[in-house]
Amino acid sequence: MPDTSQKRKDGPAGLTGGQIHKKSKGGSAGRWKTPYHKVKLAQRAELGTTLNVGDQGIWVTFARGMREKAIREFKDLCDEYAKTLYGIESPTHDVENVEEGETQDVEASIEAELNNLKSRETVKMSQTFTPVSAGIECLFFMKTMKPIEPGVLAKKMCEDARDCPDPRKRKCKYINRLTPVFDMEKATENGITKVARAVLLPWFNLNEDPTDHTKQEIQRHIDVPSTYAIRHNIRNHTTFKSDEVIKRIAGLIDGKHKVNLSSPDKVILVEIFQLFCGISVVDGKEWDTLKRYNLNALYELIVPDASKD
Repeated sequence: MPDTSQKRKDGPAGLTGGQIHKKSKGGSAGRWKTPYHKVKLAQRAELGTTLNVGDQGIWVTFARGMREKAIREFKDLCDEYAKTLYGIESPTHDVENVEEGETQDVEASIEAELNNLKSRETVKMSQTFTPVSAGIECLFFMKTMKPIEPGVLAKKMCEDARDCPDPRKRKCKYINRLTPVFDMEKATENGITKVARAVLLPWFNLNEDPTDHTKQEIQRHIDVPSTYAIRHNIRNHTTFKSDEVIKRIAGLIDGKHKVNLSSPDKVILVEIFQLFCGISVVDGKEWDTLKRYNLNALYELIVPDASKD
């Protein structure tokens, strides 16, 4: 007679141990979630998923494999600077202080928090900072709302990192490069031209726009010409090549402003991601001194004070 005990051990389809492994559907796999986790998941649902024309903010690169920690770290950093620079208080989430395993009437607290999240009108529109997932490794976009100025914010963060007196007082450890975006448009011929003219107008004399028949574009005449360099990143985009983007933007700038790739007065930062193009202008010397706005590189410059050990 066949050994039925061995069949029971093998299980269906000859699987040893008699265990049937079901394919994961991306859920919690039946694991029980603590009230603390339920709130964190609800808050995570507020993460933005799309970019839009007119957005401003900061592109952020971060350490590989540290996406959630990097987003949370940078959001906290933004909230801190919003308070110190603009007097904007960040929204508080009291339930976040509940420790895992704490059993004192947390269900009521969770319910109240979830109701608060649902009833918050146009929450994504009114948030001062909204992280947007880029869907690729080591990159996300932090949308900002007025009165936040992305260039001022990124520069101040980098200055503080450079001037930090003690490596133990660094404010972040997962964030790398910050690239401010003053305005954003569709990454089309007309879109790139439109956003470039809007962003460059306060900084450079521009060539006349032949399509502007109304002559509504008022330029501030700049007597002292500036040298400039164009630095760009193109991600998940195939329509425009690097040379095309550089020539298109440089062609808008009056010839009195000369290109200087080694030590420019101004650096024009161009970020093309999927269907969108974002542009900003930063001081060339400061940008170079501040390690091209790389927070991690600036913190690495800190020399430990042996007397504090």
